[in-house]
Amino acid sequence: MNRKRMLVICTLLLALSIGQSSTWGSRANAAALAPERALQVQDNEASKDDDDLLRTLGISSDEQLYDALYNGQTLADIAQAHNQDAQAIVDLQVAQLTEQLDQRLANNSITPEQYQAHKAELTQVVAKSVFGL
Repeated sequence: MNRKRMLVICTLLLALSIGQSSTWGSRANAAALAPERALQVQDNEASKDDDDLLRTLGISSDEQLYDALYNGQTLADIAQAHNQDAQAIVDLQVAQLTEQLDQRLANNSITPEQYQAHKAELTQVVAKSVFGL
């Protein structure tokens, strides 16, 4: 597997794991009370994030994204191929991950020191992932 692809996949997995661990507690409690509603809320939030990313990339489906990543393209490559600004992808992902960090801090699942450390390196990590550096 080439280095760019591995970096993109690892970053996406990191983003997913941050999102899962940050919201699991509140969603698990909601699921116990109203399982169908909790799943609907979770699906709507994930769908909105996916839609935002797809729109920013200039593509219309998850399949296009997965195929391009599998073929070794970076998110910046995909954006450029569709006449979109790669920096907008960085900004979007930083905003989404910052929101997740804020939720984790509010839920006391991370300390303020961990929050600051993650937030300080967030833009650099996301930019490296988007541009495949």
